Amino acid sequence: SYSQSRISKLVYKKKNNIDVASKKKNKAMEMFLKETFAHMKKVEYVLLFNDKASSFKRVRKMRNDLDKKLLSVKVSEVLGGGEGIYYTERKTKKSYHQTEFESELYLIEIDKKLDWNLTQEKKKIGKYVCYKATTEDTSIGSSGSVLKKKIIAWYTPEIPFGYGPLKYHGLPGLILELENDQVIYYTKEIQLHLTDKIDIEKPWKGIRLTRTEFDQTMMGLAKDLRKRHPRN
Repeated sequence: SYSQSRISKLVYKKKNNIDVASKKKNKAMEMFLKETFAHMKKVEYVLLFNDKASSFKRVRKMRNDLDKKLLSVKVSEVLGGGEGIYYTERKTKKSYHQTEFESELYLIEIDKKLDWNLTQEKKKIGKYVCYKATTEDTSIGSSGSVLKKKIIAWYTPEIPFGYGPLKYHGLPGLILELENDQVIYYTKEIQLHLTDKIDIEKPWKGIRLTRTEFDQTMMGLAKDLRKRHPRN
């Protein structure tokens, strides 16, 4: 059982999944997106996992002073989600997201269960045969409305751990590629059974809310903001 507890590591990168052609009308927007996608090439995430849990977070990289000030750099990091720390427990199937909002730290329990639709469609990623699964998720838009988005995951039963990027888990294998409405997370490298010397840390700090409660807070804030700053 000791070897089972050995930690494996998967490095993800992400690429654009937004239809830029639909933004062609606005030259400045098109330029901004191109700049953002160029910066996105440098963004990486690490998923650490063993038989007990997984954690997923963006790799902090040293940036020069100019990059720190650029909005396109910031957007390249936050686009498609992935800020903060995501933690999933295998036994309880519980998922948590520790994230900052308005300089407050939150610890959000993901209480919304996703229903995966498993298909027989398959493709090879590296040396692994992966199967396609889809689900529908929701997020809160800037206006406070609920937005539906389709999620596509490619998982491999050859690595029988149901973890993946962000909060997505529960498939019969490790997710090597994940697509949402903004980006595609894809695998750069996999290192299996590296070490048992480090533990996967469970985040415990932060204001505790469920995802439902957090979303309701976001909806309230967005609607409040619209009242105070109505658009003409």
